[in-house]
Amino acid sequence: MAFRTPEEALEALRDGRQIYSGGELIDDVTTHPRTRDRAMSHASAFTAFTDSRKEIFVTEDPETGEEVDRFMVPPTNSDDLLARARAIDFGMRYGGPSFGSDSILSLRWVAPELEKYNPMYRENIENAFKRARDGNLTMSIVMSDTKGDRSKHPSEQGDPDLYVRKVDENADGIIIRGMKAHISGATFSDELIVLPTKRMRDTEPEYSIACMVEPKTPGVRIIERMDYMHESEFDHPLAPGGVGGECFVWFDDVLVPWDRVFQNGENEVAGPIAYALGLWQRYSAMCYKKPTLEMLAGAAALSAEYLGIEKVPHIQDKLFEFAMTASAIDAFIQAAAVSCETRDGVAIPNESITNVGKYTFASKYHELVKNLLDISGAIVITAPSEADFRNEDLHGAFKKYLSSGNADDAEDRMRLWNLIRDLGADAKGGHKAVLALHAEGSLAAQKMMTMRGYDFDHAKQYVKELAGISPPEGAYKPIPPTL
Repeated sequence: MAFRTPEEALEALRDGRQIYSGGELIDDVTTHPRTRDRAMSHASAFTAFTDSRKEIFVTEDPETGEEVDRFMVPPTNSDDLLARARAIDFGMRYGGPSFGSDSILSLRWVAPELEKYNPMYRENIENAFKRARDGNLTMSIVMSDTKGDRSKHPSEQGDPDLYVRKVDENADGIIIRGMKAHISGATFSDELIVLPTKRMRDTEPEYSIACMVEPKTPGVRIIERMDYMHESEFDHPLAPGGVGGECFVWFDDVLVPWDRVFQNGENEVAGPIAYALGLWQRYSAMCYKKPTLEMLAGAAALSAEYLGIEKVPHIQDKLFEFAMTASAIDAFIQAAAVSCETRDGVAIPNESITNVGKYTFASKYHELVKNLLDISGAIVITAPSEADFRNEDLHGAFKKYLSSGNADDAEDRMRLWNLIRDLGADAKGGHKAVLALHAEGSLAAQKMMTMRGYDFDHAKQYVKELAGISPPEGAYKPIPPTL
C-alpha cells in the first residue's frame, strides 16, 4: 500500500467539515491560527512511515504481503504486542502516528459475534477496516455521551437526546441525534467511530447504535476545547501550542448509510464491543503512560539534584515511589503481552494484568505529582516569566540569584522549573490530572474488571483446605506457606 504524504493528509482536512474552536467556526483547519500548527503536526506524523522511524511503525501485512501501518495489523503473539507497545512508547516520546486503530481492531475482533445478529455488521466492519488500512486513515473513538442525570436511564432523561440515539431509519440508512463528549483528535480525523457508551436496557434499542461517520457528513459539528494558545515555549515547554484538543461531537439528525452501520438496536452486542475496546485501550494506555512516568521520575530526580537534596532520606523515599511505579508499569506492559491469550488468531493482552496496571497508574499519578511539587518547591509557580527573565534590566540579577551559586546554571534551572509547572501546577498539569483519572475508563471501571477477573472462589477453597473446613480437591493436602 502507499502511505499518505503530509500534503495528502492536509488536503484531506479541507473537506468542508464544521469545526468550532474559541467561539468561531473554523473555515479551514489547515490555515486558521487556532488549528494550523496542530494540523501541520498531524500531517507530519505520516513521515514516520518513510523516514528513519519506519522500522518502528511499519510492518508487513500478513493478509496482503504489503507494508502497512503496524497499528492496523492485529497482533498474533506476544512479540507483536510488544512491538505495538514499543511503537506507542516511541510515538509519545519522539512523535509518530497514533491513528485510533484500537477501535476498528476491537470491532473486527468481535465481528464474528456481531454477525450472529446481522451478517451485514461483519461485512461492514471488514470493509471499514480495509478502507482504513488501505487508505492510511485516522480514526477517533466517539463513545462517551453527555449523560444528563446519571441516576436515570437514557429513556428516562428529561431530554431523550442526552444519549446519542437513532431517531429514524429509511432505505438509505439510520438517522442519529445527540452529542458525544471528551473525544480526542476528532478535529483532524478521517473517520468517527461511534459506539454506545454502555449496555442499554432491552427497552431502549434506539440507544444501542454503533457506526462509522465521516466528519464532513452533513449535520456533524465538532466543538474543540483548546486553551492558552501561543504561549512561550520557554515558559511552557510541554504546551507551547496550547492545552486541550478534546472535542464534543454533535450529531444533528445525521444520516448514516447502511454500509457504515455496525449495530442497530441489538443491546446484547454492546457488551462484546465495550469489553474488546476497553481491554485494547487500557493496554495502549499503559504503553503511552510509561513516558509520562519517566518524565515525572526524571523531573523529580533532576530537581533534587539541582537543589542539592538528592541524598536527604525523605527525598530518597519519594524518589523510590517514582522508581517503583515506573518499574511496575513497565513490568505490567511486558507481563500482559507475555501472558496474552490467543482468541480467533488474535493475541489479547492479559486482562487482569492490564486492568491492574492501568489502575496502578491512575491511582498513583496524583501522589507522584504531589511528591514532585514537594521536592521542587514553590519556585515552580513563582519563577519569573521568560519576558522578565530576559529583560535587559533584570537578566543579570536573575542569572545570579536563581543560580545554584556555583555555576552559570540559572537558565537550566528555570527551564526545569517551567517543565515541572507544566507537569503539575498549570493548565497542562490540570489537564493531565483529569486524564489520568478518566481516560480509557475510570478507577471504578478498572476495579470492577479486576474483581470480575480474580478467582475468589479458588482462593476461598484454598483457605478451606488449609483450615480443615473441607477436604483438598486434589490428591495432596496443601502445605501452609511460610510467612
